[in-house]
Amino acid sequence: MIRPCSGRTTISATWPLHRTGTIATPPAPTRAHADRSSSDTSGAGPYPNPWTRACGAVPALVALVLGLWRLTGPALWADELATWGAVRLSWSQLWQLAGSVDAVLTPYYALMKAYTTVAGTSTVALRLPSVAAITLATVVVSTIGRRLGGTGMGLLAGLIFAVLPVTSRYAQEARSYAVVILGAAVAVSCLIRLLEEPSRRRLVGYAATVGLVGLLHPLNGLLMLAGHAVAVGWWQLPRRAEGWRTARRWVAAAGVGALPALALSVWGAGQTAQVSWIALVNLGALQAFPERLFHSAAVGGLILVLAVLGVRRAPAYVCLAGAAFVPLSLLLPAGTQLHVWVARYVLVVLPALAVLAASALTRVGRPSAVVAFCLMVVLAVPAHVTIRAHAGHSQDSYRIAAVIGPRHRPGDVVVFPDTHPSIPWSPRDIYERYLPAPRPPDVLRTAPQRTDGRFLATECPDAGCLGTPPRIWIVRADSSADPLRDMAPGKRERIGHGYREVQRWQYPLLGISLLERTD
Repeated sequence: MIRPCSGRTTISATWPLHRTGTIATPPAPTRAHADRSSSDTSGAGPYPNPWTRACGAVPALVALVLGLWRLTGPALWADELATWGAVRLSWSQLWQLAGSVDAVLTPYYALMKAYTTVAGTSTVALRLPSVAAITLATVVVSTIGRRLGGTGMGLLAGLIFAVLPVTSRYAQEARSYAVVILGAAVAVSCLIRLLEEPSRRRLVGYAATVGLVGLLHPLNGLLMLAGHAVAVGWWQLPRRAEGWRTARRWVAAAGVGALPALALSVWGAGQTAQVSWIALVNLGALQAFPERLFHSAAVGGLILVLAVLGVRRAPAYVCLAGAAFVPLSLLLPAGTQLHVWVARYVLVVLPALAVLAASALTRVGRPSAVVAFCLMVVLAVPAHVTIRAHAGHSQDSYRIAAVIGPRHRPGDVVVFPDTHPSIPWSPRDIYERYLPAPRPPDVLRTAPQRTDGRFLATECPDAGCLGTPPRIWIVRADSSADPLRDMAPGKRERIGHGYREVQRWQYPLLGISLLERTD
């Protein structure tokens, strides 16, 4: 379990700041001050009172409820099916697969394989770790907000983070992103504490957290470190000798923490086919950016505006601004030249954006803040409903059972395309997971997917195993008008000359065609 770095729980809002940006040492508390502190509800002090604890728990409860709400509603989509397929391999098969594809995801697959050995591979079991991670991330976001602005800001930061459609979406994703978001929240909390008061324990905690994020998603981890580097330079270097000393310590911790991400990046450098499908950034991608990142353009636009307004001239806010805006500022321009821009590759910005948005709302007074938060919730509702539909994760995998289940006959077979621009494995995974046996046999397959170091299944050459079945079902990951598209020439010729399409069903990222023999 990841937890924030050890240290003081909060910073009193009345502590002055030196011109250099460091936090002044608070005066020794008087008896009267101690008496007032015992009834303070701001959350300051090492022992938060019951009201502070209750307010801290509310956002986590909201995140947990939203994470569990219709957890099995959306079908597993291609990326989640890749997780499901990987965890069913033997350990030797998993290492063999890592040598040819998905090397950067191997640590996550290994963790999930160990977990599913006990929990199983049901949809609930596969997604529960992400629900837990987002719930814990909400706690960390609330803690950061309370540390900077008291109980009210902590409550608001946690609630904003919890109700974002994007955090709810990845709480229900059997992928590493939720744990990466948790790690990003812990890392920025550690960074703030580390730069305020460096210590060996905080350096080790920061390095470990950064290492975990990079281990689970190298690109997110390295972009997060870039944001932290800008914050460290802005905060520490003007302080001359003391600042340079702290900066050098940070560089050492960050360097150690970056090693897993760098090692995985080097290991997977030759597996560029995994990102070759990503389009370059253009004007349309820039316009769609809030929608892609937040799963709601209205909510995304509001959060970005509030986050900009929430930046303050204080050291901790410099850390938050670097963590929130630098990864975006780096990946978007890079995406105009390289195939790297995908919104989920910058999910590390979400915790900092939530805290900065809460900072902006605390400036306008409680009534206005409540109104703005309620508006955010109303704007988020349609997205929350959409992402919990059967096709909420972009792929309506459930439909295959309703289409083929009641219609297949003895003698039918199923055939799959050989390639796809981005998710060629998903048709077979959908077929095997969502269509119960008995079902038409996959007659061309000679070795399952993800075995022998190959990501896709091995098939008979030139469709020699097809025979002359009366009907053929073709399952695709798109809605192409040509059911034989992306098939090897021999397979395409053999099926195209003897069969004709008689019916087609089209759903998000799922196309099903039924062909009958012509003679």
